[in-house]
Amino acid sequence: MDPSRGLSGDIARAIQRGDMQYLLDALDDASLENRIMAVEGLGELGGEGARMALLRLARDRWGYRPEIRIAALRSLGKVTEPARYADLLDEFIAGDNRKVITAARDMLRAIDPDGFAGRLLAHGCLDHAAIRVYGLSRQKVAVGLLDSYLRERVEKGDLASPRQWGKVFAAVRALGNIKGVESVQALEGLLRWLDGPDASGVEGLAGQRLDKIRQAALASLQQAGKE
Repeated sequence: MDPSRGLSGDIARAIQRGDMQYLLDALDDASLENRIMAVEGLGELGGEGARMALLRLARDRWGYRPEIRIAALRSLGKVTEPARYADLLDEFIAGDNRKVITAARDMLRAIDPDGFAGRLLAHGCLDHAAIRVYGLSRQKVAVGLLDSYLRERVEKGDLASPRQWGKVFAAVRALGNIKGVESVQALEGLLRWLDGPDASGVEGLAGQRLDKIRQAALASLQQAGKE
């Protein structure tokens, strides 16, 4: 019989008796489910020792799977003060494993909805999801970042590349939602290039993408000018 099959009950009993070492040892179990239960058990156990153990797990990018680290981040919410927890999650919303980033952002948005966009902006996040947040929250301070991103794409000539064009489209839409003089100027600058000779000569799928970006920029320009 596989000894790990009875481990879940042992973990529950370890939590009841406050046996943190047993929970830490259970992190080496072959079953991912049991390891996650052990991590969650540390959160139930509470105390500074459990908090430090969970923090080590969450920060260990090379030693543990994303699922374990995400469970550690969730459990940290049970043993950390709310304001301190928000700053802790802030560490994981950029420059990390994609699964961890997504989970950390969801947790952070839930506890700090008003400051969430600003936290993304402070990290200079320019992934599709972050750009969408800037637009929906109408972050005027994000205009400079979005404008710089669009200018860089024009300079590098990859505005319509498979990797960039979706984000470019999102940035254009975000500028329309944010509105204001700076958004108008950013969109006008992009349209000048799109209406110029460099863009007009692009054909095929790339040309179709540029045309969609242009149509979105025109619509956003009209929207951005309405204060």
